[in-house]
Amino acid sequence: MDAPGSPPRRRGLAHWIAIALAWAVLLAALVLLLLVERFARDHATQTATAALAQIGWQMRDQLDRGMAYRYEELRILSVLREMQPGTPTAQMRAMLERVQQSFPLYAWIGWTQRDGRVEAATGALLEGQDVAKRPWFQGGVQGAFVGDVHPAVLLEKLLPQQQEPWRFVDIAMPIYDAGGALRAVLGAHLSWEWARDLQRGLLAPAESAYQAELFVVDAQAQVLLGPRGTEGKPLDLPAVGPLRTAEGAAMRAWGDGQRYATAIVPTVGHDNYPGLGWVVVVRQAERVAFADYHRLQREMAIGGIAVCLLAALCAPLVARRLTRPLHRLTQAVAARAAGGGAPLPLLDAYREVDLLSRALAGAEERDTLHRAELERVNAGLEQRIEERTAEIRASREQLRTITDNMPALVADVDRDLRYRFANRAYRDWFGVEPAQLVGQTLESLYGEETMRRWQPELARVLQGERVQFERSMVLGGRRQHSSATYLPYRDAEGRVDGFHALVFDITASKELELRLEEEATRDALTGLPNRRHLQRNLPAALARADRLEHHLALLFLDLNGFKAINDTHGHEAGDELLQQVGERLVGAVRITDTVARLAGDEFVVLLEPVSDPAGDPQLVAAKIDAAIGVPFALEAATVQVSVSIGGAVYQPRSGRTAEELLSGADSAMYAAKRAGKSKG
Repeated sequence: MDAPGSPPRRRGLAHWIAIALAWAVLLAALVLLLLVERFARDHATQTATAALAQIGWQMRDQLDRGMAYRYEELRILSVLREMQPGTPTAQMRAMLERVQQSFPLYAWIGWTQRDGRVEAATGALLEGQDVAKRPWFQGGVQGAFVGDVHPAVLLEKLLPQQQEPWRFVDIAMPIYDAGGALRAVLGAHLSWEWARDLQRGLLAPAESAYQAELFVVDAQAQVLLGPRGTEGKPLDLPAVGPLRTAEGAAMRAWGDGQRYATAIVPTVGHDNYPGLGWVVVVRQAERVAFADYHRLQREMAIGGIAVCLLAALCAPLVARRLTRPLHRLTQAVAARAAGGGAPLPLLDAYREVDLLSRALAGAEERDTLHRAELERVNAGLEQRIEERTAEIRASREQLRTITDNMPALVADVDRDLRYRFANRAYRDWFGVEPAQLVGQTLESLYGEETMRRWQPELARVLQGERVQFERSMVLGGRRQHSSATYLPYRDAEGRVDGFHALVFDITASKELELRLEEEATRDALTGLPNRRHLQRNLPAALARADRLEHHLALLFLDLNGFKAINDTHGHEAGDELLQQVGERLVGAVRITDTVARLAGDEFVVLLEPVSDPAGDPQLVAAKIDAAIGVPFALEAATVQVSVSIGGAVYQPRSGRTAEELLSGADSAMYAAKRAGKSKG
């Protein structure tokens, strides 16, 4: 108990250190557990939804591409000579059955007269019957038609029995005569087992790894393809609204009261195929998605409790050991303050105590010396400061005068990318006073996106490297090109403290350079890429094919009959013909493909990428042959030409050069020309 009149006894430093250590460990453990728990949950959600989205994207792409290939296949088939009116029925049936053999999931393909009577069909099924009231025929009469999934009607009893009822996706194409009048409709029923095969192929590896379920639903949210018992019913996902507007991957509540990791991926069509509004939905139960996360929760809770208990036991012992030397030193200081003459002990238990004891022993002596020194220095300090300030002010004014009269941006920027100086050119370029920029960041002037583009150059100059580069931005509604030079600035210790920036406007010379480059790589007559463009870009395409491991094909084209038209109707007619040929070639290929004119009536088509090296070039060649075969309406006359086509396919990592590929396509074209064919 304290004596009467004495100050209250306070708890010692050891007590508070012990409590602080215990609380620090407890708080650190709690914060760490919360951070890890939140990160683990977010990571589990992102991992699950990303995996499901990948499955959905793959299913979406295969559905769109598969339908697009069938759509394009039937469109090309409809314009073949064998499908034109007047062809014997047996010959048409043989052609249709060859197409069915190439893709067995065509359940039925038929050639139907304008009145709806089936004249030729695979397996002779429905031949002679009237299909005029069937939706696919009525749609085909109007134009290219794709019909949504529906049960078989006329063919249900004619086709072989299978475990699931027959369901079809319809594709129909009109067939016109030379005068543009409708003569027939070519229709096909694509078995929905095709989509089920895609589902099984994607989910076979995913079911064991993710226990995922996949649905394909139509535009009315009816399940077209899904787990047993769900097909033909509305998708049980009530809180989402229209599926096509809910694209994405997230945790969602389903109609059965359970939460699932859910990916919603709408189909978008492909090339000429417009799509049917299908949506791919992939889900995984929350308990499966978060299994690893829940196990980690339990393990972290056990570990955190163990750490806190150990800290509570060890904290008092550590605190007493740390404060023992300080306790002795404070007793000696208290004795000196009470008038005792004993010198302060020099303790060396650890470095801090040793320094403290020595500091206290010499404090009074140093204090006396410092006081005298300060009085001496203070006498002349103010005058020296005033002189130095005047010198700095004069130097800055001189620098400002020089830089403000330079036709360039001049700035000084610190390591934090903040302006320390900016000249008057900033007002001319950006409408900002230089004084307002001082202390502001580069990002506040140029924007976040621009700073991301310049990050490599900024990093290099802050590492001490001189950097010079060109940059481009929009100022005052027009594109400005400039040349920037960054010079690192080092402090007295040699460390990079920032950099000096010098930027000149090179818009006029840069625009001239770009215009000359464009003119050098474009054919002046057709506007197509020329031989120089092809020679520069073809090696890059081969390297890209090696890196991405996809095939590409090169078609070499030469017009037949061009010289006669040129000689008969004049060079102006020949030039007009070449221009129209270029337009038709561009219209016959994809946007990713390249059409180039080499010279005269020679053209090259680069197909990139090619998924079917054997079939895709043939299909494109057939499209080009059909497009060029249509008469050309020139000012001088209406003329008709044909085209000889030779092709070469590049296999990834085959080692063929661009010259070898072009030479191979050229040789194939001349072989086709000698044989009197129109495609290589």
